[in-house]
Parts: sequence; structure tokens; C-alpha cells
Amino acid sequence: MYNRSELYNVRFIEMKNEYDINDQLNSIGVDPENVGNLIDKFRFYSMKVENVDTRGANLVEQCINQLGGVVAMNSEAKAFTVRFTDLLLSGSRHMFSLLVIRLKKEPFGLDELAGEIKKCIESDNGVMMWNGRVLDFHKKTYVMGILNSTPDSFFDESRIASVHEAVERAEKMIKAGVDIIDIGGESSRPGSDSVSEEEEIRRVIPVVQAIREKSDIIISVDTRKKNVAERALDSGADIINDISGLQNNMEMAKLIAKRKTPVILMHIRGIPKNMQKNPYYKNTVSEILRELQSSISKAMGAGISHDKIIIDPGIGFGKRVEDNLKIIRELQSFKSLNFPVLIGLSRKSFIGQILDKPVEKRLIGTIVANTVAILNGANIIRVHDVDQTVEMVKIIESIRNIEL
Repeated sequence: MYNRSELYNVRFIEMKNEYDINDQLNSIGVDPENVGNLIDKFRFYSMKVENVDTRGANLVEQCINQLGGVVAMNSEAKAFTVRFTDLLLSGSRHMFSLLVIRLKKEPFGLDELAGEIKKCIESDNGVMMWNGRVLDFHKKTYVMGILNSTPDSFFDESRIASVHEAVERAEKMIKAGVDIIDIGGESSRPGSDSVSEEEEIRRVIPVVQAIREKSDIIISVDTRKKNVAERALDSGADIINDISGLQNNMEMAKLIAKRKTPVILMHIRGIPKNMQKNPYYKNTVSEILRELQSSISKAMGAGISHDKIIIDPGIGFGKRVEDNLKIIRELQSFKSLNFPVLIGLSRKSFIGQILDKPVEKRLIGTIVANTVAILNGANIIRVHDVDQTVEMVKIIESIRNIEL
């Protein structure tokens, strides 16, 4: 005879998004008409809000306590002995929706805060469509293969010496199941020098043209230069990947807006030549978020639409080892900006420092780090090793998509 306690089989389950919640509700036979209402009540968030006026913070606490959520703040904020405080908020999506309504028209900046909370809980990163192309981030994680038309990229095996070799490499990636090929003609490894616009065009454009003649694969071009981007788009490229995040590059931003093409905005401090000279962050994720928001504002100010922006927190670009690890661990913070997130950590030095391995022996470290990044919400993984990455993504998505 069974012990009654054994029949209950109590355990935690992880429901990270509405699709997980939907599956669980359906698996126990909930009335389909009630599923929509229940999803919001089962979807929980923990949210950090920075620099809230202490008077407003205490009003937020009152509202959240009434709604059944949880809030934490600086201990001195309750006594009004500090002017501003950060807040940690926790509750269901339904609770946050009600909080947004309550904060509307409240003083101390809470009306604006309500709008930011609303954007955060509605972040979707859904579907990107342009020129007959579709990236559906609900359905899969996309693999971007690196194709370096450079003589000095940090990983020797990623370099190509001719257009013929580039096409062969691209064909192998396509056969392995790559979704996007990212072509670069200027190394961005730490300490590298910039190359002239003419040289970058010479390296990149024939490769774009040759691959486009052979395949309809999505092509991204990694460049900071407006004329290179324009020539690449004219030659059949689909996406511009700008490691400078369009900082001080409004001509590039205007071009991308005019062509209605997606852009990848990466975070970097400095330039590749000097970016690793004593980088320092007091609050890594908060600072990177603010600087990415600056790039986003410039992009949208130039006319680039929200649904054409992908963000990249820039692992290895002006970051310490601990900064890179914090980015991966706290990737959900970047997801809250409501843009698809690209992660490019393939074989980078922080992996080498952790494992004490040269670049040639960092494949396993790369696969593990990318796995964690995907589980934490990465939408696109930029890699040198397409075959192994495609296999890794297939395993993750098979586990995610198994019917309950």
C-alpha cells in the first residue's frame, strides 16, 4: 500500500516563459478558455529598478504590498535619509500589470516608471521580418557562423585567404545547418589596428558577392564603415553588424534606416586597439545597459525601427573575465530591453583564462558557455565552430520542445 505522502509527488518545476506555463496548464487539463488568464498569474518576475526617488519608492512599496508582491529597498530609504534608492520587485505578471495601472499619474517620476515596467513585462523579442527574410525567435535559437576575410583574426582557423576558400567555408557551414554567415574584413581582436575603407571593401565585397551567387543564406557583414556597409548591402548582404553600436556614426545609422535592414548594436568601450587596457565597471550590467540604450536611442533617432534592432552586450570588448561571466549569468537583464540578443563568446580569452587553454583548445568551454547563454535567453549565437554548435542547439531545442 502506498504511503499517502508518496502520492503527492511534490516538486519544483521551472516555468521560464508563457510557453512553459501553457504546456503545464494544458498537461493537467485546464479549460483552454481559462489558460490565457492563468498564464499571467503563473508567470513571475523579479525586477530591479535603479535610482528611484525615495518618496516614490515608498509609494511603490505600498502598492506592491497591497497587490501581494514583494519589494526591497535601501534601509535608509524608509527613513527618507537618502534621496534615491534601487528597488528589487517580485510578483506575477498580473501583479505588475496592476502596478502599472496604479502608478499612472503618480508623482515623483512614477508615471514614467510605470511605462518602463510595462515595456519590461511586455518584452517579447518576437519575429523580425524584412525583404522576404524571417527570424522567428519564438521558434529557435539562430546560429551565426564567423567568416573572417582577414589575415590577423585571433583564431587562425577562422581566417580565409581567398574568395574561393571563403565560398568553400560558407558551403560547409550551410551544409552543417548555419542560419546566418557573418563576414568581416577588419579584425577586432584586442590591440588590432583599423584598416582602410578601401582595404575592407577589397576583402569583404567579393566574398559577399560570391556567396550570394551560390546561396540564399542570410549574410551579415561586420563593419563600422558606412561605405563598406552600403557596398555590402548592394552586393546582397542582409544585416549590418556594427561593433561600435553606431556610436558617432550617424551616416551609417541613416543608411540602415533608409535600407530598412536589421542592425546589430554591440557594446564596446574604446576601440579594439585600446579596449582591453584596464577596463573597469562598478556595476557591469547596469552600465552596459545604459550605454546600449544610448546606441538604441541613436539608431531609432536616425529612423531605424524597433523591430530591426538586435543587441549584443559585447563579450570580450572592453570587459574583464568577471564582466563577461556576469553578462552571461544576467542575460535576462538585456532581454528586458525588448530586443533579440546576440552573444559572441566563441573561443574568447576569458574562456582561455578560466581553463588555462590556448585558443585552439577552447571548443568545449565555448560550447558550455553558449549553452548557458541560450538557457538564459540568447537568441543568436555567433561562433567559429558551426557543426558542433548546431548539434548543441538541436539538443537544447529538443528538450525544450518535448511535449508534456
